[in-house]
Amino acid sequence: MAGTQAFWIDAGHEGTQARYGEHLRRWRHAFAAAEGEPAAGGVTLDPLHFALGAWEVATRPMAESPYVRCHPRVLDATCHRPEEAPGPLAVVELAAPAPVRLPGGWSGWQRQGAGEPGYAAPPYERRTALSTLELRVPLAGERLPTPTRARAEGLPNLDDAQASLEALVGELNAVVTPFLRQMDGPEAPAGDGGELPEWLRTQIAADRAIAETAGARAWRYQLDDSGHRLDFGEGRGVEAIGFHDGDLLQPVEAIHIALHDPADAIARCEAELMLLDEHTPTGAARRCPACAEETAAPCGTLRRLAYGYRLRPGWRDEWRP
Repeated sequence: MAGTQAFWIDAGHEGTQARYGEHLRRWRHAFAAAEGEPAAGGVTLDPLHFALGAWEVATRPMAESPYVRCHPRVLDATCHRPEEAPGPLAVVELAAPAPVRLPGGWSGWQRQGAGEPGYAAPPYERRTALSTLELRVPLAGERLPTPTRARAEGLPNLDDAQASLEALVGELNAVVTPFLRQMDGPEAPAGDGGELPEWLRTQIAADRAIAETAGARAWRYQLDDSGHRLDFGEGRGVEAIGFHDGDLLQPVEAIHIALHDPADAIARCEAELMLLDEHTPTGAARRCPACAEETAAPCGTLRRLAYGYRLRPGWRDEWRP
């Protein structure tokens, strides 16, 4: 994706277009001609009907790997013919910044990690204020390409579906992208850092999960009959760890690894989570007095705690102590 775009077609990865073609065959019923529509080979030749089917197949059935991808702020995007509207309509829902400063202890949309792109609501047990922006975009059917005769009876042509998607993506980007630039550009509201607690909790919880997966045990760097070695417990240990070009782990590096073993990481994470809970509590009794001030959230303690994770993806310089 080049620059800020609301939507783009994921044709750059190997096999994505072929998978989209497979879904076109499975969802062939979406392209069956309605009464009074032009058709050939059992497939509609109506540009709008064909484009709506192409969009549905590209965004719905392939939830794990959609052929049309979208900006993280896009929560939902549908192209359809609503009964109450005079013509076809695209409805795009965006995760919008809060229009007002959130009081201390309140959370807004939180950005997910790289593995799960997009914005998500915090857990229900936390006080949350979410703002959405719904854009209703009338679609101009005359700008859509006319599909060609189906090469196989009842099956839409992949290149026709591709052309329809390109037309829809171009039309929607022209309308939706300016809103995204307003939200995420330099002129966007700075906010009160309400996403900091959620981001920090994600970092700490991820560290703890990795440590638990690694065995949750204490590691030792010690001297035994075989020499200096890293002991992982239960008879697991290494005497030398290769890096690249034959470079071996040095003693001071092995000691550093042992000092930050899974048991140590879990203990640290649990302590940090308890501290974080004092600044993002479910009840008012334990709330940090500074965080309770609407103009002070997040407080200095929370900023300093998060500063230790400043090298992680998602860190914002505005959270600096």
